[in-house]
Amino acid sequence: MATAFDNPDTKRNGIIFIVILVIIILILAFVFGGASGFFGVIKFFFTAVLVIGFFGFVFYIIYFLFFAKHRRDLTYENWKSYLRSARDNGSDMMEELILTGDKYHSAKRFMTIKGYLRVLGFDGIEYDMFIGKRSSINFLEEYKIIMLKADQHSDLIGDVYVYGISLIMKYGYYFLNTSMLDFQAIDKTVANDTYRTLMYDTLGEIKGLMDRATGLDAEFIREIRQSKVLKIPMLSGQQNPPQQGNQQ
Repeated sequence: MATAFDNPDTKRNGIIFIVILVIIILILAFVFGGASGFFGVIKFFFTAVLVIGFFGFVFYIIYFLFFAKHRRDLTYENWKSYLRSARDNGSDMMEELILTGDKYHSAKRFMTIKGYLRVLGFDGIEYDMFIGKRSSINFLEEYKIIMLKADQHSDLIGDVYVYGISLIMKYGYYFLNTSMLDFQAIDKTVANDTYRTLMYDTLGEIKGLMDRATGLDAEFIREIRQSKVLKIPMLSGQQNPPQQGNQQ
């Protein structure tokens, strides 16, 4: 993903692999296309990139369809729904999210705010969700979601100041370092949010099974009717074949 749950080591290794692959292709381009001059090198380079890219894409599709294990991550699905909702709502005149620090640490910018939500946690406390990036022009950077209580930040106009020195990520969400000991607020909220999603998904699947069992599922009925239409009717002469004993 570009998701909040990607392993940074995996992403870094992927970038290193691509850089090494490009360097190898460039070396091969100079070796095999150098005799034809600069345009020969460029032609060999782009040809090799297209061929390798095509076979790599085919390999990825085969792996994704037949070998990859697709595991549902309900916590991540909830994270995406909050992200999409906050981006749709916008930032409401908010600009930068800044950590104020303390008497030993100076203030520092954390990100540019791109979206905002106010949600009610399962602990009964309202949280402000801030969505943003450190660099708005870096399309490779992941969006961040910061969850703060109303008394942990300044007014929601212009630059928003967070009263602390650091933010720590938990389950894909950033919390103020002083809130990390509040397990009742963080762990219970995320766990109950995930349980609620699982419960509604399960109820939806049960409804589909019940509709099929009671004949209320429109798609299932349509399949049954289509299978009846496709049956080859028997000719009238084949329904009651003559008996040998009755033949003259």
